[in-house]
Amino acid sequence: MADAATPQPAAAQAAAPQQGLAFRHQSLKDLSFENPNGAMGLMTQGKQPEVKIDVNVNNRNLGDSRYEVELQVSVNASVEGQTAFIVECVYAGLVQIGADIPEETIERLLVVEVSRYLFPFAREIVSSATVKGGYPPLLLNPFNFLSLLNNPKDRGEGVGAGVLQVVRDFTLFVQAQHEAVVGRLGLEEGWQSE
Repeated sequence: MADAATPQPAAAQAAAPQQGLAFRHQSLKDLSFENPNGAMGLMTQGKQPEVKIDVNVNNRNLGDSRYEVELQVSVNASVEGQTAFIVECVYAGLVQIGADIPEETIERLLVVEVSRYLFPFAREIVSSATVKGGYPPLLLNPFNFLSLLNNPKDRGEGVGAGVLQVVRDFTLFVQAQHEAVVGRLGLEEGWQSE
């Protein structure tokens, strides 16, 4: 008699239907960083940046229980109406959903759970892009993807306590960087570049 813990041959496993959720692939689909005024334009002005963050999730059925989920993060930072930088990132995952998942829960699984898995990767890409653009790292706080599911009309609006906190954190960091630059250069606080 075969032991229940004995692994099944590969052919038997391949014949078994897919169960649960399986990630098949994930990748960066699109990344754009615009830095029209350079970091020093923001740092030397001593003004608080206004940071707007939008998060959106799109998914599409590719057939055979496969879905592509796109997590879109857009960040626009400006000082007194002048754009400091814009970051747009689309990070995607290809998932396969097993026959054991009820049809009525697929949307929730894709929008909430798959996006929650993809978010740390998109977060790191956005942070890295702002650093490579000459700015402090923009660390996005965890996002409540359930709010997108509950309010589909709000998809892409980027509202939530986590977004507000990241704006405050980034603003304080830029202010500290400005004060450090002013101190190192021995400049007066009211100094402005020409």
